[in-house]
Amino acid sequence: MNAMPDPLRPTSNIEIALSDDRTVALPVCHPIFTEWNGKVPDFDFGKKPVLDYKGESLFAELVILRMLQEAGWEGAWVETYGGTHFLQRMPQGWGLKADHVSIPEGKEELLRQIRKAAKTTACFDVLAWKGDQILFCESKRAGKDKLTGAQLEFIEGALACGIAPDSLVIAERKTNVVH
Repeated sequence: MNAMPDPLRPTSNIEIALSDDRTVALPVCHPIFTEWNGKVPDFDFGKKPVLDYKGESLFAELVILRMLQEAGWEGAWVETYGGTHFLQRMPQGWGLKADHVSIPEGKEELLRQIRKAAKTTACFDVLAWKGDQILFCESKRAGKDKLTGAQLEFIEGALACGIAPDSLVIAERKTNVVH
């Protein structure tokens, strides 16, 4: 995929088994993020790791979004707690509606189509677009997180809706600890 920031440029693939016994190779990048060393935000989303991105305390999904935005992409963190919320900044509390932003109707409609085909409300963490390019990026902690069943369904729904496998990126991140 063109115009990906270096830390998010895929360096390997992961083979995903689909429900119809086919497999698909999805790109994987391996960014290294820095743990936040300052005061933890008042709302930490249930002890979600807080990272440092250029002096700003952010969750991994927002670090990925910032990197993409700096490379000319538009997008949002797709948070599905209590409904679908599109976020571009750190949430201030569990009532995510106050932090919700709008995205173009065409992008929201694409997401609805994928979810309908997938029969799930799940989505990859970040939805981004640049011109006619579309990107879904899922953040996972290296050695700790794995794709969920609902995320596997989302992958199948995205593929069924014509999303190319190279537009479904797994960001398997490592975190540097700062003391």
